[in-house]
Amino acid sequence: MAREISDSGIALTQRAIFQRDPAAISPLRMFDNVTPFGSQRFLFAAIAAFAERGYHASTTREIALLAGSSPAGMYTYYRTKSDLLYEVSLIVHLHVLPVMREGISSGSDPATRMMGLVKALVSFHSVEHIVVGMVTSNFRALEKERVDEILKLRREAKFMVFAEVAAGVAAGDFTVPSAEGAALAILRLTDVTSWYNELGPMSPTELGEVFSDLILRMLGVDND
Repeated sequence: MAREISDSGIALTQRAIFQRDPAAISPLRMFDNVTPFGSQRFLFAAIAAFAERGYHASTTREIALLAGSSPAGMYTYYRTKSDLLYEVSLIVHLHVLPVMREGISSGSDPATRMMGLVKALVSFHSVEHIVVGMVTSNFRALEKERVDEILKLRREAKFMVFAEVAAGVAAGDFTVPSAEGAALAILRLTDVTSWYNELGPMSPTELGEVFSDLILRMLGVDND
């Protein structure tokens, strides 16, 4: 009986997440272009299941149930739950790269370019905290070839940050003992998915302002 109650409670929580408007699960609507259209509901169901219970503890049956279907219905679109996690992970990582480039291009010098980059990253991670947090916590459960593909995209993001730090150091605008270390710190600081709360005291925009100021100070820029 305890097991039944526990599973029921988990299912209700998962369904509460899943039954939110898809725009609430992914406010930036990262999955709008996924085809065929019928596959989207399984992606959202997988996000809800993996975010609530983790990849390993979730089953294809649970995902299909959340999607209002059966395992056979899910197999029409995805052979395994690994396929679901992989597609979500790939979409998220392919989405953030142009977001970062746009943030960088909003500035004209190392400091303003870094401000734009930090604001873009903080906004992305806070607005998309449900999906991105789930991917960050679970993507390493994928098969090695797929993990390697995701890690390649993550290295591209890291190099983008490193290049901006290095350019600022070369221009004499940033003062840091290690551009590599600074880039890693920036990536860690701007990933707010593990603690961000929509009901918290700051909006994504406000959080981006605060973090960009703090990070510029970390890089040796005097904002006063």
